[in-house]
This record gives sequence, structure tokens and C-alpha cells, in this order.
Amino acid sequence: VNLDPPPGTPKIFSFLQIRPIVESEQAAIIKLDEINKKETIIISDSVLGNGILKGLSDLVYVKPETFNPAKNESIAFAIEKINTKFRNEGRNYVLIGPGRWGSTDPWLGIPTKWAQISQARVIVESGLENYRIDPSQGTHFFQNLTSFRVGYFTINPFINDGYYDLKFLDNTKACYEDEYIRHIRFEKSLTIKIDGKNKKGVILKPESNTE
Repeated sequence: VNLDPPPGTPKIFSFLQIRPIVESEQAAIIKLDEINKKETIIISDSVLGNGILKGLSDLVYVKPETFNPAKNESIAFAIEKINTKFRNEGRNYVLIGPGRWGSTDPWLGIPTKWAQISQARVIVESGLENYRIDPSQGTHFFQNLTSFRVGYFTINPFINDGYYDLKFLDNTKACYEDEYIRHIRFEKSLTIKIDGKNKKGVILKPESNTE
């Protein structure tokens, strides 16, 4: 900011960074005290984006029981392969995994580049009981998130920061599974509600898709 320039020259006000809120055709106002946890997969108090997303029936998540930060580069490659499959099929999906997505340090998160997760419409960063990394909140992919209207959730349920029904996912039949990830294709689509104003978001189970 320069509001005292030499005579005859204009005042200067420069923006270093603007973080716009992604909007959709529908607004979502989320009251957490009115949400039944049993109807949700994810609840987050730290979300980027806005609106209601429907039509997603695919969900890919990194398996916590076999997760090892030393294998993060291998996990990134596994996700790239399934992302390519989604791209070839013209499908999108929800992606859930531990640590910072896109981190250049593989010990802090899965070091994916945007092209490796480009078909994801919702991305979730989740802490684990023995792997609690300060969240990136989407900073590695912020331009892509806003350009492609991708929702970004951050949760750490082991310190009561958000909610993650991992048991529900583990008990749901996978259409693909390997050492690192599981891919579930639900018969009915998921509904994702993001309240951008209050930075809250929920991912509802398929049988709980109500307005």
C-alpha cells in the first residue's frame, strides 16, 4: 500500500493473494447440532468450497491400517493409476487420505501432483492416531481447487476435530483394493454439502441423501 505517493502520481493498493470462495448453484447452510452422525461419512469444521455436490458415487480412500509414510510415493503412484481410470471413464470421485495432499516432503503427506488426482471433486485430509500433521488446507492445489470447484475437507478425528466413519467404509464392499487404497462404488450417489461461509462440510452416506 502506498497512499502517500509523489504529487501527480496515483495512490497504489496491491493485492498479494486473493482466496475466492467456490460457489455452486445451491447454497448449503450446515447446522452441526442438527446432523445425525450415523448418516454421515465425514463431518468437518474446516472446509474450502461452497454449495451442494451430487452425482458422485465413487470414493477412494487410503487404508489407515497399512499406511506407512515411507510408502507415500508408492501410494501416490497407486492413486495416479486409479485417477487415470476415472479420467478414461469420464467419472469423478471423493478422495480421502492422511497428511498433506501434494506435499513436496513425502514424510508430511502423499506427494501427488494435480494431474495424479485431477478427477477428484472432493479431497479430504485426515489425521491418523499416530500420524498427525499440521494440515495444508489445500494450499498446494489452491488454484486448481478454485478453478475446478473442488471441495477440500480437513479432519483430525483422533483429537475430536471432525468425524470420519472409517468402519462404514471398511465394511462396504470394494470394487478395487490393493495394499494401499480401496475404491468403493456405491449403488446410490453421495451428497456433499459445503457451507463456505462457516467453513463446515459433510459427506452423507448414500442412503441418507435428503435435502
